[in-house]
Amino acid sequence: MFIDQSLEGHMAAKSTLRVLRPKKLIGSNAIRIGRNFDGGYVMIDHFSGIDAAYSLGINDDVSWDLDIVKHGIPIYQYDPTIAALPVEHPLFHWEPVWIGGVEKAEENVQTLENLIIRNGHQDKNNMLLKCDIEGAEWPVLQNIPNEILRKFSQMVFEIHDINMISQPEKMEGVRNALYNLTASHHIVHVHGNNYGGWTVIGGIPLPNVIEVTLLRKDMGEFVDSEETFPTELDMPCDRTRCDMHLGRFVF
Repeated sequence: MFIDQSLEGHMAAKSTLRVLRPKKLIGSNAIRIGRNFDGGYVMIDHFSGIDAAYSLGINDDVSWDLDIVKHGIPIYQYDPTIAALPVEHPLFHWEPVWIGGVEKAEENVQTLENLIIRNGHQDKNNMLLKCDIEGAEWPVLQNIPNEILRKFSQMVFEIHDINMISQPEKMEGVRNALYNLTASHHIVHVHGNNYGGWTVIGGIPLPNVIEVTLLRKDMGEFVDSEETFPTELDMPCDRTRCDMHLGRFVF
């Protein structure tokens, strides 16, 4: 898809996309968590002392969850689109609940903040978050207090339709969500989901769906990453097509 955009719009989009520039935590090592191809994510190998993990969006895949519980970490899982988990585990805690930006009890929608309080994790500050909720991440990121995001030392988000940044009526919402996401965390890995295709925005090729891994900024010393993406740990989500080459992902 090609989006013809004014110079002003192009510059605004480029300015926002700069917050996605990957950093590297000095002394850290990356590892793949979850299955090969779709459902696996590259994360930093730092899982000691984690209080709990939240897995938003399950479908038929708990490979990420199974790798996390190997570290003895309990996982709180939310997905109302399934009748049961594909695999059970003593450390799995699943509920068929939608995640949203605001609570709508009559529609079975809960906020992540409310679930954290309900689970007794309001005083926990070393948790993990994986979020793949098919576009519902936007209202979540636009509404969630950053103090809640700071409770997660490491997060993985699949961000859908980021090409909305090319639409003037949606640009402010996209900008606010991305600024909130990166206010207390650095992106340390990025991967294009090749199911989603590309959009060219003012000459910038951008995957419509990206997977990002983030670390909280207080976890150590960060420098600009010199990696090119995908890395050797990445795999195409659609195994029948080549992966999306992002270079250093610098705008």
